[in-house]
Amino acid sequence: MKRIKMIKSLHVCLRLPIIVFDKNLEIVEEYRSNQTTILFNDYENILRDALDANELFTFISGELNDMFLLYNYENLHVLFGPFKCNIIDKTFFYKKMKDLQISPKEQETLYNYLSDLPLFSTSELRDILIMVHYFFSGEIKDLMSDKVHLETKKYETEITDKRIEYLVSQNFDSNMYLYLYEHKILNYVRSGDVNKLRDMVFKLSNGVIPAVTGDTLRSEKNYSIVVFEKLSQAGIELGMDIITAYGSRDLFIKKTELANTLDEILQVRDSAIVYYTNEVNKVVSQHLSPLTTSIIQYINTNMYRPLKVKELASYFNISESKLRTLFKTELNSTVQDYIMTRKIEEAKLMLKSNVTTNEAAYTLGFADASHFSRAFKKIVGQTPKHFQQSVALMD
Repeated sequence: MKRIKMIKSLHVCLRLPIIVFDKNLEIVEEYRSNQTTILFNDYENILRDALDANELFTFISGELNDMFLLYNYENLHVLFGPFKCNIIDKTFFYKKMKDLQISPKEQETLYNYLSDLPLFSTSELRDILIMVHYFFSGEIKDLMSDKVHLETKKYETEITDKRIEYLVSQNFDSNMYLYLYEHKILNYVRSGDVNKLRDMVFKLSNGVIPAVTGDTLRSEKNYSIVVFEKLSQAGIELGMDIITAYGSRDLFIKKTELANTLDEILQVRDSAIVYYTNEVNKVVSQHLSPLTTSIIQYINTNMYRPLKVKELASYFNISESKLRTLFKTELNSTVQDYIMTRKIEEAKLMLKSNVTTNEAAYTLGFADASHFSRAFKKIVGQTPKHFQQSVALMD
């Protein structure tokens, strides 16, 4: 109970109202001051759904889009707030109140209430949660990160599945892979430093208050989409496979749109950061020259048809001998062996998704299924059929 008696100091530091409830949702302690703003709330209704989730902490959105943080400690429930996570647009607010048939006087009261609430970015909320958790547990831990790393593997699997569907169903025109370079991101990623990429993304959300929509969750979702776009562009610039980069971006956008709470949105956003950082690290660790990276990107987007050394050399305006030397020096491979290995890597993904041998051979530009089977066995050590059967047994 000593920590409960010290909550007043936490209230003073955070300048947030704090209410402590017992297991029956009766108020045990309440801390507020003339520097904090609070209206009457039906706390039982606000807390019921959050408590049903049986989580250590939950971010809760109130009826007026005011926000609360609920932290559960032993048999007590500690509620921090209200606060806000986005700037309140006055025109939008009054239109919404008018639609709800709120009287002008009450509109003014509610607007003043929301305007006076402390304003925190989502990154600041993360720091507040770290501080609150340390206060009650003595443990310094980013509670959001646990979910992030557990979810990343699941996202990787789904990204692979989506990519397979895309490979089989689309016609591959290199024009569809044109992408826009964003100046600010490229300033960070052109050095090829993965740590800078990670720092850059966290800095993007550090202290950022999302654009005004009047809806915190919508604003955060919009901001996440911007982050995903920047991540995919940064990944492509550093040599990440374009289809994977865009496919993963689209999956993270979908996951974000399905999220219903603030912490779910942040979890998806952080999972994207972990995923892209890992993928970029795989590419950057090869220490490839910009020319070799560009050639690999060309191969990746054109592997669904036959590719020759002569075509690559002509496209990049270099001699065939220089092209061969580049691949031997930087990739320790011949050009044709590299192309064939990439095709077989794609084929393995397709076969794992129960695509037929004929379908995989046709999609990847092989002359026929026999040619594909011979190439597959040479690299993998078993026929496509046996590989598919072994994967099925493992599953």
